[in-house]
Amino acid sequence: MFPLLWLLLAGPVSPPGMSSSVDPAFLSLAREVEAALRDGNPAALDARLDGDELLQRVTRGLPVSSAFIEELTADVHKRGWPLGRRLLGSGGQGLQVRLLHVRMRGRTPFALFRVLSDSGLNYLEFELGRNARNEAVIFDLHPYLEGERLSESSWRVYLLAAAERGQCLTQRLRGPDREWVEHLPQLRRIERLLAEDRDREALEEMDRLPPRVREARFTQLRRLAVLASLDEAEYALGLLTFEKAFPGDPLLDLFALDNPLLRGEGAVMMQAIDRLDRRVGDPYLHYLRGMVMLRQEDLAGAKRSFQKALEGDPALLAPYVELLSLAIEEADHAGAVRLLEAMEREIKGGEMRVRIEDGPHASAFLESAEYKAWLGRQVARERRDGGSELSGPTVP
Repeated sequence: MFPLLWLLLAGPVSPPGMSSSVDPAFLSLAREVEAALRDGNPAALDARLDGDELLQRVTRGLPVSSAFIEELTADVHKRGWPLGRRLLGSGGQGLQVRLLHVRMRGRTPFALFRVLSDSGLNYLEFELGRNARNEAVIFDLHPYLEGERLSESSWRVYLLAAAERGQCLTQRLRGPDREWVEHLPQLRRIERLLAEDRDREALEEMDRLPPRVREARFTQLRRLAVLASLDEAEYALGLLTFEKAFPGDPLLDLFALDNPLLRGEGAVMMQAIDRLDRRVGDPYLHYLRGMVMLRQEDLAGAKRSFQKALEGDPALLAPYVELLSLAIEEADHAGAVRLLEAMEREIKGGEMRVRIEDGPHASAFLESAEYKAWLGRQVARERRDGGSELSGPTVP
């Protein structure tokens, strides 16, 4: 199968389904979050965060005085929470963000987003609520790949910050929290090593932590992130260690999608995708099923999965790309043009650039009457109103 590459700019996002029990204000807020993430706009995210509520969650239970908490949180009170910068990094451009649904869990609304980036697939879950002025706001955030809520990870940061500022916490803490504080110098050394790209030394330092700190979920996830950039075999072993410590954890299914040792295990991959889908209800996972089937040379099954992905989320372009590639390979030129037209409809008002790389099947398609007629319509429309664009065939 020849490679077919695509680039989508300014694509549309159709509204997700919503239960009638969800307040429309929360769906409106979720759409604002989606637009801010897609456009790389951290300020829009930060403006909808209830910083006071988050700060209460972060500092709840810290064994320090209220006066010291005020000192510790002074910067947050002054500048606010950098939620947008945390999610978007230096710019956030290139993120593919999709609001999947807004659902009630008990009396609390949660908005779930799919995020595709250079780092792969992730899901972000926002806990929503109303502030003292009865405005719909964000209370908390759970990035699935981090394994915990922002309030939980920030609590640990504040605990260690309090220890660094001379608070005698070891007398007021028990269990793993006390060990975190006792091994603060070692934890800070790990952070410095990672910042200096000395990943192997950082791993060795992690392995010297006491068992309860070393085996904590946060440490295990940090260790996996480092292993993923170092060695595939070690990463796979790290996954096994994580699975033993946290059996049945939903994170394992996300990790499985990137596990090099499972890429050829179609049945195992399908099971992981199915478990993840039951949790998130994401049409994109039909696309991943189709990719597994392609590797198994089940072309009919792959096509069905790609079509299901598009039925669930017509704005997904990746399934179109695979279906287009298959249609061209099978010399279904009319079908390939129908797919191109469908892609155009899904990016109303945006730009579509398709690059078809050289190869015998591609050459036949590019010489076909169907393609030339479609290209003529593209050129005419481009001259008329600056619509979608097509770049001609290129050689790798």
